[in-house]
Amino acid sequence: MAGRTGPGPGRGKAVAALLFCLAVPALSACTAAAPPPSPRGTGPEPTAAARALTPAEREILAKAEALLTRDCMEERGFSYHVTEDLPDGVDRLFPYVVDDEGWAAEHGYGSDIQRKRDSLAAKDPNQLYFRSLSAERREAAVDALNGPEPKGLEARIPGMGTVRHSDQGCESEAQRSLYSDLRKWYSAWKVTDALERSIPPAVARNERFTTAVSRWSACMRAKGHSYSSPLEARQRFVRPAGATGSGESRATEIATARAEARCASTSGLARTARTLERTERARTESDHSTDFINRKTLESGALNRARDIVKTG
Repeated sequence: MAGRTGPGPGRGKAVAALLFCLAVPALSACTAAAPPPSPRGTGPEPTAAARALTPAEREILAKAEALLTRDCMEERGFSYHVTEDLPDGVDRLFPYVVDDEGWAAEHGYGSDIQRKRDSLAAKDPNQLYFRSLSAERREAAVDALNGPEPKGLEARIPGMGTVRHSDQGCESEAQRSLYSDLRKWYSAWKVTDALERSIPPAVARNERFTTAVSRWSACMRAKGHSYSSPLEARQRFVRPAGATGSGESRATEIATARAEARCASTSGLARTARTLERTERARTESDHSTDFINRKTLESGALNRARDIVKTG
């Protein structure tokens, strides 16, 4: 299936970032400083134990980090809830085109999943707790979670500038406990995460991809669905929280998504997307080998510690 990906960083990290932005919207953690280009082919060799973790193993790391963050926040006099990740939606599962007809027959474009995500997000206990605090107490909670100011950690993201974060908050303390070398981890995590997110847009700009999309569009028109791209189709049926609905029936959504999956195969779009993504991913990891090797090494080294933490709870 084209472009399926595993879960990203755990929800604990996402909650931490969101709490920070809600409480201190004027404080930016990024600068416009242009980073120097990363040297190609000069990175370290991976250690024998270093490897890319499976999605399930990354979930263990995320759970362990959330548990450590909870304990740290409680020590500082605040509550913090360990929650499950939100279910992946269509953009995460199929960044290029829905190519699994079985999934499409069950979920369409995932409007059911989006409704579940919206419902879970609205009931998120960390957000509800945060909003219940007085302004003074909320500011103190933000400082406890994220640190007093974005100093101590830095990541130079190619083409995007420099991201900074505090090394004093509970989130950083949890990561230090897991990965030992917090500065190396922060840099590797932020750089590789940004680079991985840049792969689908790079694929979508490729001429081979746009040509395949044209064939896909012609196939869809022949089936009675006039869309110029998979993105246009999914945006008709899946709306962000608070947006008005498309007015289309569930049956229409499923029929359109099933047609998309069939056209993804017959047009060659799914195959083209897979090929281009492999090429782009290999190029990205080669050009920035140091960051990817550092992340693999640190994550592999932290996995047993994370398993112990999760087992203890």
